[in-house]
Amino acid sequence: METRVILCWLSIVLTVLMALHAAAETQGPPSGYRIGPNDVVRIQVFGEDDLTVEGRVSGDGKLDYPLLGVLQVGGKTTQDLQLILTKRLAAGYVRSPKVTVSIVRHRNVYISGEVKAPGGFPFEDGLTAQKAVTMAGGFTDKAARNSLTITRHTEGREQNFNAPLTAPLLPDDVIVVAQLQKFYLMGEVVRPGPYPFEEQLTAKKAVSFGGGFTDKADKKSLKVTRVTESGAQTIRIGWDDLILPNDILAIGSHNYKVYISGEVKTPGAYPYSDNISLQKALTLAGGVTEKADRQA
Repeated sequence: METRVILCWLSIVLTVLMALHAAAETQGPPSGYRIGPNDVVRIQVFGEDDLTVEGRVSGDGKLDYPLLGVLQVGGKTTQDLQLILTKRLAAGYVRSPKVTVSIVRHRNVYISGEVKAPGGFPFEDGLTAQKAVTMAGGFTDKAARNSLTITRHTEGREQNFNAPLTAPLLPDDVIVVAQLQKFYLMGEVVRPGPYPFEEQLTAKKAVSFGGGFTDKADKKSLKVTRVTESGAQTIRIGWDDLILPNDILAIGSHNYKVYISGEVKTPGAYPYSDNISLQKALTLAGGVTEKADRQA
């Protein structure tokens, strides 16, 4: 009697240890994960070494298994496959089989776009978009680091969504890193030039990227040149209007002038500036003539 009890407990302990060993090696698949092509699956049957195998799932989701032949395992969870094997082995092959199914190596994730080494990389538990980018050599200089798109197939449906770098990945995910989009500042801003585009960018915020207005800026003269399907067009916009990628935002200047006449060499209209003095205005007009009354 004692011998039977000891053997029973030994069987239970060995079964638990076997399950823990499999879990430690694979860390378990992601929640809801379904077996697919190129996954490496390990099937263990306690006490039946000939039925403990490890194999790669074929492109059509099949796996060859002793006694049972070719199995359709694609699309099933490890729990589904474990139940199927337990029932089929129990039906005339093994008495009360104890079956454990685990994923040894998952299929790839794929990353393309603005990374240094795009391609497919082995999935691993806990993989995030940030880690996938690192596996692909990191971002290029042109990468929009906050613009990642993930394509995922779930239960036969394709999903496309934007994701942060912290987003967890699943096998067969396709990550696309977009190219950095820009807009351009011209005219009366402190630092004209190209700047990184961001969503919900207003004209007011765009000007702040360029250091704000110059002294000559006409703050009511904002024009955007925008390329559309019908060609380029220039439109007037307001402070709160949105800027789009590749827009050229031009800030106009005040058209103030000073008029100089009389005994100067080249009378006429000249651009006004806040720091213009009488002496500077006369210089713009070529200086005074010989007939000028310098005291007047």
